[in-house]
This record gives sequence, structure tokens and C-alpha cells, in this order.
Amino acid sequence: MYELEELNPSVSDATVYKHIQKLIDASIVKEVALDDDQRRQGFTWKFYGLTEEGREFLDAHNLLAAEETLQQIFDTISDKPEKMVKYENAPRPDDV
Repeated sequence: MYELEELNPSVSDATVYKHIQKLIDASIVKEVALDDDQRRQGFTWKFYGLTEEGREFLDAHNLLAAEETLQQIFDTISDKPEKMVKYENAPRPDDV
């Protein structure tokens, strides 16, 4: 969620959270938490990803066509805050 907040500075953190919650409620996005024994201090432990239904919905509406391109653009951001880089490298659950 931090990345969405950082990359959309004109949108409040509360608004980002509300939108993510709506996507969770609609079964488009899922929240996955690391098990207690996998959590590391100072690292995020909640992650968000598409559900199978969400991926099917987005694919059916041709909204995944740019997924690879968007990932490449994100990967080329050179001035990522240290916290964002840290979160990118955080341990992740297998099902995100």
C-alpha cells in the first residue's frame, strides 16, 4: 500500500486504503499477511495482490495488457525512497 501512497501524492492515504478495501470487498484484491514467525521488525507484513477472480475480471476487460510494461516502468524509477526499496525486498508470502 505504501507504494500506491507514494506514487499518488495527490491522493490521501485514507483514500488509497478505502479504494483497496473496496477492491477486497469485491474479491478483486486479497490481503495476505506473513505468519508471525516470518515477520521482521521494520518490514511490512501485509501484502495485497489480485485474486484469481480479479485477474480473470481484469483480463476479460483487457486491463492486464499493460501489466508487464507498467512493471518495467516501476522498475526504472531511480529515485525511489529508501523505504520503498526496503519494502520491495521484504519477505513475502507465497500466495501474493
